[in-house]
Amino acid sequence: MIAPVWIPVPPQGYGGIERMLKLLVDELVNLGNQVTLFASGPSNTRAEQVIFFQEAPEKKIGETLYDAYHVGKSFRYIKEDGNFDLVHDHSGYIGVAFASLLDIPLVHTLHGPLTPEAKLFYNAFSQDAFYVTISHYQMTRCPHLNYLGVVHNAIDIQEYLPSDEKEDYLVYVSRICADKGTHHAARIAKEKGYRLLIAGKIDPGRDERYFHEVLTPYLDGKDIVYLGEVSQKRKLELFSRARAFLFPIQWEEPFGLVMAESLACGTPVITTRFGAAPEVIEHGVTGFLADTLEEIPQYLERIDEIDPEVCRRVALERFSPERMAREYLALYEEALNRYHVKENSARVGGT
Repeated sequence: MIAPVWIPVPPQGYGGIERMLKLLVDELVNLGNQVTLFASGPSNTRAEQVIFFQEAPEKKIGETLYDAYHVGKSFRYIKEDGNFDLVHDHSGYIGVAFASLLDIPLVHTLHGPLTPEAKLFYNAFSQDAFYVTISHYQMTRCPHLNYLGVVHNAIDIQEYLPSDEKEDYLVYVSRICADKGTHHAARIAKEKGYRLLIAGKIDPGRDERYFHEVLTPYLDGKDIVYLGEVSQKRKLELFSRARAFLFPIQWEEPFGLVMAESLACGTPVITTRFGAAPEVIEHGVTGFLADTLEEIPQYLERIDEIDPEVCRRVALERFSPERMAREYLALYEEALNRYHVKENSARVGGT
């Protein structure tokens, strides 16, 4: 299992992929599998761990040297060891680009948005890896890859517990940026007289400018409040006590892990019908899907129609770590079968 190099597994703060990887590798081990995790330190999982950077290079995020070092060293370790059956890569582009150099199959999960540039890359290496998407919607964005299937992400169901008492506020918990619609959440809440608590990471550069120039005018410290990047414990408290999670996304969300987290806390989600949102939220059952921003206020008035216990039950059924691990195990078997059939065919053809 090759994690992205930038953040430990599990993360201390923001890090959706890394949080999911912690659950996946631990559950695979629980199910009796031998798993080696290639990650940056200080990581803490039930897998055997191989760490090349004892301190994760979070401040160097996006710099190719660190990514190439991490993936290149992982590949060398795998080839020299000779005892691995399969590689599951979550690192980004470099693992896929050099997958053909391995003599075992590489499964690659597509975690991010399939932009035109990403499609250009993946189409160039469409048959070099076995691909998994985190939503059915995501698969439609680049349909000609060597797909194994779809596996929805999981959350730590036992960590996200509902509260017996709801408080009179809405919550927004996600990265602070235009794509996630943070300022729309603030604007709608302010216009309609709802209290909104906002928490999330602000990346330097464009997102930082967005926060100061676009979001800050809505913040009053009383009804529309920015709490900063909160701890996992505080995030759970915010979700579990909120009346609803207001998440007016403005981009093609590949999955939306925070929506599943909200449901596990028994908190309905009001979001826009972009990307994979309809795969996570069932309209009128676990929340509401608005076709436009203008529709959101009417759904805010209908929050009490959603039963928190139903939200929790759906999360238990659909987003458990065991479900995710078993689905990946089935796809690993499929990848191994297809890889060896192809390998045998090549040998026959060569003779």
